[in-house]
Amino acid sequence: MNLSVISKKVAQYPVPFVCGILIPLILVLLIMRGPKVTDFQDKLPALEKEWKNMQTNIERSANLEVDIELLEAGLETINSRLMDVEDVAINYDFFYALEEQAGVVLKQFSQGTATEGEDLPIGRDGLRNFSVIPYDVAMDGTLPQILKFLDLLDRQEHIVRLNQLNITRPSQENEGSNMLSARLWCHVLAAKNE
Repeated sequence: MNLSVISKKVAQYPVPFVCGILIPLILVLLIMRGPKVTDFQDKLPALEKEWKNMQTNIERSANLEVDIELLEAGLETINSRLMDVEDVAINYDFFYALEEQAGVVLKQFSQGTATEGEDLPIGRDGLRNFSVIPYDVAMDGTLPQILKFLDLLDRQEHIVRLNQLNITRPSQENEGSNMLSARLWCHVLAAKNE
């Protein structure tokens, strides 16, 4: 068979000729791509899930600037309420100002070493971004004065956690007196002690 006979047959039967070439070629491609198709089908659910997550993130990121500004304002508010571990005199003045307002007499006052709160029962290993300063305060006063001191302490700008309060009546020589002795252990949230 020469080339002219082949070209006449192709011209006479073009569709079967094209199909005769294309069908084996397509079959070879399908056989070669078969494992790839199953691989893509296995990856499809993960890709669809990732796409949904991306869509959700895009939807949630709308007006994100407003949320960031609110978070930064909240962080500034928290930072303004933190004590500074280094400012011992200012920290002492804080408690002595409460003494004056409540009418109690502070007998003993001490600031402990700042920690990350590991010893507090707060449900985690400690505070990552803050420190806590322990305080031991002993005072004398009437029950209303002691309660006023606690109320004032709770209403201050600093974030205070009251741990324990012991109230006792002083010696028997003041039996008719309303005076009580109180000892308070508390922690105040402070800037990170580094």
